[in-house]
Amino acid sequence: MSTATSVELLAIAAAELATIRRAKDFARWKDETRHRLNDALSDVEPFRDYRHTWIFTGDGGRVAAGSRFGDWAIDRLLLRLSPEEVLAGLATEIDRNSATYSEVSPVFGVQIEENCDLGDGVMLEAAPEGIVQAFARDLWPPSAEPLPEGTAFLRQTFTVSPAFEQRAEEATAPIAEALTVPDRAVRDRVRSKVRLACLLASTGAVEFPLSALRPDRSALFAAGDGDQARRPVHSVPRVPYPVEAARVAVAFKALAAFDGGDALTRAIDRLGRSRSTTNQVDRALELGMAAEIALMHDTGSNNTEITYKIASRAAWLVGSDVPDREAVFNAVKDLYYARSQAVHSGVLSAKARLDLEASDRLVSRVLFAIAEHGRFPDWTCLVLGGGPERTVKID
Repeated sequence: MSTATSVELLAIAAAELATIRRAKDFARWKDETRHRLNDALSDVEPFRDYRHTWIFTGDGGRVAAGSRFGDWAIDRLLLRLSPEEVLAGLATEIDRNSATYSEVSPVFGVQIEENCDLGDGVMLEAAPEGIVQAFARDLWPPSAEPLPEGTAFLRQTFTVSPAFEQRAEEATAPIAEALTVPDRAVRDRVRSKVRLACLLASTGAVEFPLSALRPDRSALFAAGDGDQARRPVHSVPRVPYPVEAARVAVAFKALAAFDGGDALTRAIDRLGRSRSTTNQVDRALELGMAAEIALMHDTGSNNTEITYKIASRAAWLVGSDVPDREAVFNAVKDLYYARSQAVHSGVLSAKARLDLEASDRLVSRVLFAIAEHGRFPDWTCLVLGGGPERTVKID
């Protein structure tokens, strides 16, 4: 395969680019050159064999693509690559036939100050200034309130193989089926777990109402930039204050390793629901349910003396000494009393001694301790003084 003509075409474009000094001149040059260069490259090796392709974007998605050689080549030349390096990179991409994509989701309700690597291609990123507003401008309704600068972004990286397939111009469907790793179902589970970790690490509500596809921008055979998925949310959470990235990482690690079914997940979700409502009765109900789900787990059908059980279990689980255990015991009793009154009467009793913000912090503390333990404690052993050994710690 001779690529001499392609090298020559790219060298001419590179020489022209090297003479440009002003942004206005570059914009004019690129607009004129991209089409001319695309047409010229489409007729020579190695490009002409790929004028028509199927590009696989993951999870069953595909795009019937035409040539975009001009834009791609200009982007490569802007990185100061030589024509030979541009073509070598293309040859590698063709031989590999596997593409990398990112699914990017703004984490509504969470601001972080440093990136948080959660492993396996999952990253919670502290968005650089300007990125948040650009994302909101492109993907969020114009009528919506802008995202705060510093809003965290969840980035999940996945691969698609094959990345592309040569296509006859009249073809209506590809022959190959692409494999996505990890697939959408796995990424959805990760997203859910990150939300739970953020709820444990923060004091506010957390939502992932949308995500957008971001292909590897260096790849010729990648598509779907900006394709989005939306999920319903009742409201856009506000950010109380920045969240510690290290604490999110610990919570995520603990939840990923937790051996105890879905009960803890349901309890944390109730904590999140309590933060999404301004109704004080609903907040008390949700917080009470979160505490009961977690602290009455594995009690079988014996649900007598619930108030005493959840209060004493919480006290021994998170209390550091006798005064602290007594304070936790009384606070949980107050919460459960208020919850019971709300269930039966639909209002919070005037006699209820309840600080909802303090109750939120206490329930979060309890749920975090259970997650760190790695499983639900042996409650009988716990209340006899055998404290839970925490298996996940903050470095």
